[in-house]
Amino acid sequence: MPTAGGIAGSLQAGADIGCSAVQVFTASPRQWRHPQLADEAVAAFHAARESSGVEFMCAHDSYLINLAAADEAVLERSKEAFRAELQRASRLGLSWVVTHMGASLADTEENAMDRLAASLRQVLAETDSEGLSAGIALETTAGQGTGLGWRFEQLARILEGAGPHARLGVCLDTCHVFVAGYDLRTEGTWDATWTEFDRLVGMDALKLIHANDAKKPLGSRVDRHEHIGAGEIGAEAFARLTTDPRLAGIPIIVETPDSDTMHEVNVARLRRHANDPDAAIEVSVRMFGHYADIGGSDPMPLAVPTGSKVADVVKKLGMRDKKLADLEQHCRFAINSDYVEMDAIVPPGAEFAVLPPVSGG
Repeated sequence: MPTAGGIAGSLQAGADIGCSAVQVFTASPRQWRHPQLADEAVAAFHAARESSGVEFMCAHDSYLINLAAADEAVLERSKEAFRAELQRASRLGLSWVVTHMGASLADTEENAMDRLAASLRQVLAETDSEGLSAGIALETTAGQGTGLGWRFEQLARILEGAGPHARLGVCLDTCHVFVAGYDLRTEGTWDATWTEFDRLVGMDALKLIHANDAKKPLGSRVDRHEHIGAGEIGAEAFARLTTDPRLAGIPIIVETPDSDTMHEVNVARLRRHANDPDAAIEVSVRMFGHYADIGGSDPMPLAVPTGSKVADVVKKLGMRDKKLADLEQHCRFAINSDYVEMDAIVPPGAEFAVLPPVSGG
């Protein structure tokens, strides 16, 4: 969840769209240095945690950090920045800090993996001495450029080099492993991928999952996330993800595009795949007339609570964009081509049309 309005607000914003697990940045991911978290911000975060009901919280580290860097200055700066990430996460009570495994750049993968393992050993030892609680979750990568950790064999070697530690685990990203060459689309390939992961890495190491569909094909090694069920991986894999008993209890985070409008939709899709009776329904909204200039003329997915009325959908559209706040005053509404009143119940999968008078119906 975005933290532009304050890190405490991100938790409630996550709860408001149906999340029980939230990932945040504890500082800008594109800067090296940050001021320490203010005591007031930390206290507000803990209060929001109590009130929001969010059960699991983690952080993602800065994109600048490379714990495998050959350049000594960059490596030391990365370790310093990563220690600060763990310090902030521990103050906030976050379980894990997700980190990419760095890149070899001009050096060999073998040398880079050895440096990464050594960096992890050092950072864990130093933060153990500080009594920090937040752990390190190594994220599987897409294999783009010289990034490390795109093969399970690499991940296993890095974990072995770092040594067993209660604060060291793995975050598996579905988009990343798919474009790295691990197929998830059929029951057979799904089982084969997880069998290979368990053989080389071990299911006990898995601490959380990033659930993202992929814009690019299997084995392309290009990291481009897509909405759940709308990409190359497809809906069936995410139905397996949410029901596979091997993954029971593993937190799932979505990092799909268009966070302001689509995170709620993607969370709802995952909940429906998990056969959650309280999952929000998804409707397809189409704007006509001059309102299409505001909301767009293409069908727009929208997640609303089960049992929502037309008035609820209209209110949600107004909350999404203030320019749509007057819809009830000026428009008529249709569900699946039939005009409806404001108290009509919206069924799952409905095609919801917003029709201003000038549209001619």
